[in-house]
Amino acid sequence: MTAERLTAREIKRGLSTAVIGVRVRCRQSVASTMDAARRLAEQGAPEGTVVLAERQTRGRGRFNREWVSPPGLNLTLSIVLRPQLERMRTLNMAASVALVDTIRAATGLDATVKWPNDVRVDRRKVAGILIEARTGAADGYAILGVGLNVNHDPTPSLTPPAEATSLAAATGRPVDRLAVLQAFLRALDAPDADAERLFQRWRGMLDTLGQRVRVAWGGDGATVAEGVAVDVTPEGDLVLRREDGSTVTLNAGEVTVIAGTSI
Repeated sequence: MTAERLTAREIKRGLSTAVIGVRVRCRQSVASTMDAARRLAEQGAPEGTVVLAERQTRGRGRFNREWVSPPGLNLTLSIVLRPQLERMRTLNMAASVALVDTIRAATGLDATVKWPNDVRVDRRKVAGILIEARTGAADGYAILGVGLNVNHDPTPSLTPPAEATSLAAATGRPVDRLAVLQAFLRALDAPDADAERLFQRWRGMLDTLGQRVRVAWGGDGATVAEGVAVDVTPEGDLVLRREDGSTVTLNAGEVTVIAGTSI
């Protein structure tokens, strides 16, 4: 598929959102959309400001892993949000639900969520969500970063190796990334205001529950717990039941499913 650069004008044309996309900044190349959006937030940019880049020289996902995406084929963006403190923990749920809904509607693919914030198709990662926040101040903010593989599968270039895919690879046809982007921004603009209903929808999209998993956390991933992912809390934490019957609640970590085991 021919790579084409998106512009702020075409993104905003017909978007019709109340908050998300109130401003759109498109860049050919930035170090990181997260850093660019954070600078705008600190300069007073309004909630809903979107920063999209065709290329990142230092793009990152969770644990500062590099996010690989060639220009003009995928979607790499960050959004300035200014949520009330009590809604900060639900941002990941709202973004995950919006992204899954968008993929399902646009492609018919059965997208799911791998806890805490990877979106997958056929158990292969198609998108990642990253949230960085500054709280405790009147001018606090959160930056929501999204990387979505639309028309390029980065699997061959990933280090360390990982199972990934793209919407085009999964459907067998090119996918209109402008239409996908606009649909996602609209879905994020109107999240479910009922926190319990949002939680239940997000919970129902998780493909981690019932699986025997290994969860690593900490800066070097050296702290590890194994067990069955039995549930999640309304705050988004994972409840893990260990072999001895005890449970541990984790609010972050890298999940690896132990092959061939589920309940």
